[in-house]
Amino acid sequence: MTSYKNKAKDIISKNLKKYREASGITQVALSIKIQKSSEYISRIERGVMLPGMEVLYEIADTLNIDPCLLISNK
Repeated sequence: MTSYKNKAKDIISKNLKKYREASGITQVALSIKIQKSSEYISRIERGVMLPGMEVLYEIADTLNIDPCLLISNK
């Protein structure tokens, strides 16, 4: 199970950073919009932690993207 968790962390961290930067939004701005700390966003982007589904949807909504893009391995 751990390998799936690590793979999920890698995919989500890469995609979050990619789509956040493409949207021109900083970690701080995103954290304010979803009411989380900037350290929380940083930990996701560094692959240290996985966000919950609700947070993934909040992030996707803030970035104006489909939530599936955050978990896609393409």
